Amino acid sequence: MPTARTLYKKELAHCREHFDRVDLQRERGYLMKFTTFSANMENIMPLVPRTQHESLFRELLLQKAFTTFDQHCISAGDLVKLSGAYDVFTKNEGPKIYCTYHLGSYRQLTSVLFRNGVDCVLLVGNNMNRLQGGDMTEHIDALREKHGLTNVFRIVETGSPSAGLTVLRELKAGRSLIVYVDGSPETAPVAGEESQFLSVRLGNRRIMTRKGVGFLSHAANVPIVPVVSYRKASLTNVLHFLSPIRPIRQSNREMYCQEAMQQLYDAFWPYLNRYPGQWEGWNFIQAFIEPEQPRQATNGQRPIRPIFNKDRYTLCDLEQAPILFDRRLYQTYEITEDLRDLLLDLNSVDSVEGVVGEEMFGELVEMEILC
Repeated sequence: MPTARTLYKKELAHCREHFDRVDLQRERGYLMKFTTFSANMENIMPLVPRTQHESLFRELLLQKAFTTFDQHCISAGDLVKLSGAYDVFTKNEGPKIYCTYHLGSYRQLTSVLFRNGVDCVLLVGNNMNRLQGGDMTEHIDALREKHGLTNVFRIVETGSPSAGLTVLRELKAGRSLIVYVDGSPETAPVAGEESQFLSVRLGNRRIMTRKGVGFLSHAANVPIVPVVSYRKASLTNVLHFLSPIRPIRQSNREMYCQEAMQQLYDAFWPYLNRYPGQWEGWNFIQAFIEPEQPRQATNGQRPIRPIFNKDRYTLCDLEQAPILFDRRLYQTYEITEDLRDLLLDLNSVDSVEGVVGEEMFGELVEMEILC
């Protein structure tokens, strides 16, 4: 009789077979999604060659399919391998703030904690709750029925005006918090919210991250437990528990928030390097990256034989019109088909300036489209 793990791997093999039958490049929006993914990876992890980006993007899409399957498989949590300081949730030391990332089968953390009797409060964005909250609640209800569990599970939306006070009350009532610390598209910075964010280093760039986790930890005197999820080549899901970050009550709160959030991203970095094709954050991290200051690189000089700056720009043929995508500043420019054709074949003309005119040529050079 096949084991549960054998059956699980068989189901994932079916997921892969279905995925391999899909022509991804024909899927609506694929080109811009991949281009954004590629720009994000290049900005944060520039040592990964651009030639590897598309295979990593395909891996990410496959991992998303696996993660969705895991959410609907009631026994998937029983097959998760725990590593590191995972005895932290079996000790009777009060509530904790479990901080995880959108890496691997990241939803398994909630399942594993609840399965082990932890009273859980899951903090998610409003859109995420609308799209996936029902599935998570259904999963928890199935675990409760199967194992006779009586512990608490609750979802709190980050967009609620009372979310902070609600979560603080839950922590003081002894319930642990689960947070995706790397954010989501709807939790990205917007004008007027600058005081809720702080800057941390992630790879080659600095990003903005919400400091609420550090604030709650300090205010409630509750430790932060970083947890990294990843999927091994054998398809085994792993939850690795790292050493808790403990607040010092009399310390400066702002300083603690800065140090705690940087520690969370430093803890994540080695696993992101090891499993770059498993992080869903590549699809939205551009909303958190601190913009680079524009720099003047031409010094007024115009190239005699200009070339298209493929390092910085990507040409995308969309249905409506050709698009020029700035990989550094994440800006898009709609261009004419004639300009697209020219940029793709600059060697076919004797004088680019003669074709486009002095003013446009100067603009193309100033924007570093031509170099």
